[in-house]
Amino acid sequence: MEHVIKKWNFVWQHYFDWIRSATIVEKVIMSLAFSFLTGVSAQIVIKLPFTPVPITGQVFMVLLTGVLLGKNWAVVSQSTYLIGGITKIPWFSGGTGGLTHIFLPSLGYIIGFIPASFFVGYITSTNTKSFKFTNLVLLMLCGISIIYIFGATWFSFVMRTDLKQTLLLSVIPFIPFDILKAYLVALLASAIISRSEN
Repeated sequence: MEHVIKKWNFVWQHYFDWIRSATIVEKVIMSLAFSFLTGVSAQIVIKLPFTPVPITGQVFMVLLTGVLLGKNWAVVSQSTYLIGGITKIPWFSGGTGGLTHIFLPSLGYIIGFIPASFFVGYITSTNTKSFKFTNLVLLMLCGISIIYIFGATWFSFVMRTDLKQTLLLSVIPFIPFDILKAYLVALLASAIISRSEN
């Protein structure tokens, strides 16, 4: 077990050393890789009968992108995901893409991925020694809240719903699932993030 822990620490120490010193081309490639992984996570879809917004695996990957790429390249990654999906790369939920997504009530969440990943990347790259696991969970929940703000605003605009309807259809049903995602990302982040400090 001790050998496994040492290997784990070794891998993440070298990853963060490498990502800090990587060339622009390498960082672009990593950003594209995380865009692709976000697209893969979007194919995990649970449809709810009372709302047009599905549950997907994207939030987990978006938060992890912030942790592993840092604020600037996380923004590049999630911006690429958004722009790529709108320009017909079929990596939105259910393997879809195209300009028609501009008129869908779920687009706001994808827009929110950009500031959310920036926020998580910014915070996790500073003062990490002060982060306890509970603080990481709270950080991930704050990132999810950013996604909710953008998602709910766009949902309300497209669907013409009032505040109560918007919360009932675009926020409240997803809270238990997103708390679980926040916990899982925080668990993973707590095991790797300290490797970036050395």
